[in-house]
Amino acid sequence: MTLTRLLLAGLLALLVNSPSTAVLLPAEDGITAQQIADRAENNLRSDQTIMEARMTVVSPRITRPRVMEFISWDDREGERSFIRMQSPSKDKGTGFLKLHPNLWMYIPRVERTMRIPPSMMMQSWMGSDFSNDDLVNESSETDDYTHRLLGIETEIEGHDGRKAYLLEYVPKEEAPVVWGKILAWIDVERGLPLKQEFYDEDGELMRSMRFADIRPIGERWVPHDWSMKPEDKEGHETRIEIQRFVFDADLDDDIFTKRNLRKGMR
Repeated sequence: MTLTRLLLAGLLALLVNSPSTAVLLPAEDGITAQQIADRAENNLRSDQTIMEARMTVVSPRITRPRVMEFISWDDREGERSFIRMQSPSKDKGTGFLKLHPNLWMYIPRVERTMRIPPSMMMQSWMGSDFSNDDLVNESSETDDYTHRLLGIETEIEGHDGRKAYLLEYVPKEEAPVVWGKILAWIDVERGLPLKQEFYDEDGELMRSMRFADIRPIGERWVPHDWSMKPEDKEGHETRIEIQRFVFDADLDDDIFTKRNLRKGMR
């Protein structure tokens, strides 16, 4: 192989393995990657948050999309969360309770409460492309990773006219995470995530998250449409449409109890 061909092959390999072929601009002085990551998380979570949502799962294994509705209560400071399925009827009343570091699931049709072990945190949540970990925020993208600011990208698919910080999240040693790294595009002006890419330890892209339908809630800009797509499963995609957000809620401690879990529906 000639030197020219070797150089072309090397350049092609760099392009194929690069997270983005767009030109990155330097970020302004004084801002840190940690500050950007913290702002992005704070746009989606307050100390106590309520969220109602509809989830649609698309898969070649099912003849038509599966639609579910749920409501979640999140206590970030107390590392507690509670999720209750509201539909369809066969899943209605199913609940999930996280009291760090434990996660329980209640199945009303058999009146059984079971503990979900750490080994199952990355398993599919309710048959979707989201994991148990995604829904109860067991691992933290701000606490379990170090952050590196790669630059500013000016062309983000689906977000014409927006500029985004490109951050690389690398797991800390001994952190309870499975991703080798995460790339996150954070809106420069509004501080909200526009998309994320999740890579395994070998640097292979495993799944992508896209955020859309961005609306203001108070001083926050919040995406109300979240789409998760696994890269190794053709035809699979899960979409979460947020119907209601309540930030800075005042949550009762009784929500985060096994007794409430067994009620079936609040």
